[in-house]
Amino acid sequence: MLTAITREVSSSLANCELSFISRQPIDLAKARAQHHAYEELLRKLGARVISLPEEPDLPDSMFVEDPAIVLDELAVICSLGTESRR
Repeated sequence: MLTAITREVSSSLANCELSFISRQPIDLAKARAQHHAYEELLRKLGARVISLPEEPDLPDSMFVEDPAIVLDELAVICSLGTESRR
């Protein structure tokens, strides 16, 4: 079964890493609603969603799917561009 690991949106999201756009205010409630909709879509597509609790000190920590793609016989570990997400 396809499994997606997610993490709740951090309460410190406003301090997230930015590299291509200027910092603007972030609506935390909207971000959480969008992330919940993302998780629901994954479920509708047949994925089992494992949602981890937020990491208040790590604003980018909701992006847990970036580091690895794991199959039965293979794991691909990706290198992230920003230091805070490694």
